[in-house]
Amino acid sequence: MFQACLLAVAVCMDAFFAVMGCSMSGIHIPKRCALLISMIGTIFLAVSLSGGVFLTGILPEMLLKYGGCILLAVLGLVQVMKEGFSAFIQMRKPHFRRKALGLVIEICFDETVADTDGSKILSLQETPAFAMAMSVDSLLSGLGAGVQRQFIPLCLVLTFLIGFVLILFGTYAGKHFRKRFRMKWLGGVMLILLAVCRLF
Repeated sequence: MFQACLLAVAVCMDAFFAVMGCSMSGIHIPKRCALLISMIGTIFLAVSLSGGVFLTGILPEMLLKYGGCILLAVLGLVQVMKEGFSAFIQMRKPHFRRKALGLVIEICFDETVADTDGSKILSLQETPAFAMAMSVDSLLSGLGAGVQRQFIPLCLVLTFLIGFVLILFGTYAGKHFRKRFRMKWLGGVMLILLAVCRLF
C-alpha cells in the first residue's frame, strides 16, 4: 500500500512543478484543464500498471523485482537531472515540429510551450499535449513499481485526486512566487526511494 501511495505522489510531481512554472510565466490553467490533465495522467498510469500485472504472469519474479528496481532508479536519475537537461535544451533552442509528438517533446523541456496560441490561458485543445508530456514517466514507472493488483484501484484514485489538487495548488503557488523553484528533481527522488522499497 505504501508503494502505491508513493507512486501516486511521484508521478504527480512533474505536473505540479510544470503548472507552477506556467503560472509564474503568467499562463493560467483553468480547473477544467486541471481535471483533464489529472485524468490523462491517471489513464497513462492505469495502462502502465496493467502492463506490469501482465508481465508478472509471464516473467520470473526475480527478474521483475530487480528489473523494476533498475527501471525506477534510472527514471528517478533522469528526473533528478531533468532540470539541467531543460536548461541545456532551452539554451540550444531546438526547433521541433509543433505537431503531435514534436510538441509533446518540446513541452517536456519547456512547459510554457504548451500555450501555443500565446493567449496566456491553457485551453482544452492545448491541454492533451501538456498532459501527455507530464505523463511520459508514468508509462514506465507503473511497469517497474510492482504495485500489487489489489492496490491498483487505490493507486489510480490517489493519482487522480492528488494530481488535481497539486495542479490547483501549483497554479496558486506560481502566482505568488517571483522566482521559480528548481525542484523538478523531487519526483525523481521519490522514484529512487520507490526502487529501494522494492528491494525489501
